[in-house]
Amino acid sequence: MSHRGRSLYFFLTPAEQIALLDAFEACQPVAYYRADTSAVPEVPALASLLEEASLGYLAIGDWNYSPSYLLTFPTEGVVVRKITLRKGGYAYAVGLGENPTLTLLRPSGQFTEGVLVAGSVQTCSHMSYSTLLFQRFIKLLKQHTRRIGMFWVGPEAEAKLRLGWRLVTSASSPQEYDLALA
Repeated sequence: MSHRGRSLYFFLTPAEQIALLDAFEACQPVAYYRADTSAVPEVPALASLLEEASLGYLAIGDWNYSPSYLLTFPTEGVVVRKITLRKGGYAYAVGLGENPTLTLLRPSGQFTEGVLVAGSVQTCSHMSYSTLLFQRFIKLLKQHTRRIGMFWVGPEAEAKLRLGWRLVTSASSPQEYDLALA
């Protein structure tokens, strides 16, 4: 079995992202787990990302700090890694390292007026259920976007790009690193 992963990068406006997730969640049941560290070992599953009030909007303008979610079927769970802290106590981590057969979604988002931050979807596995969710997501994404450089861009996001918005992986990066039309 190969451990080579697959990734797809995209820019969507908040409205485009909501429409995409609504269509994706209508295709099959899915559970989302926040990929993060926590002080408690219980990690709640979300039946829909549409429940997240901040979906499509980011507090930090860097995709490395954007919220990310593990995708799996509702009957599956996630592995939580216990971390012993130097100061005593424990932290609990959920991520692809502990769950390499799952798909990781990092939604795109608007940081400020005039700045859209990229999102991504990736899998490190060729397991059937991971591949199934990944393939369904990217199929829907590609149906509603077009490729510009290495990114898939929604029509509203492209319109904003043409109006001078910055489409970035990090708002603090120089503008020459922004997505540009050829």
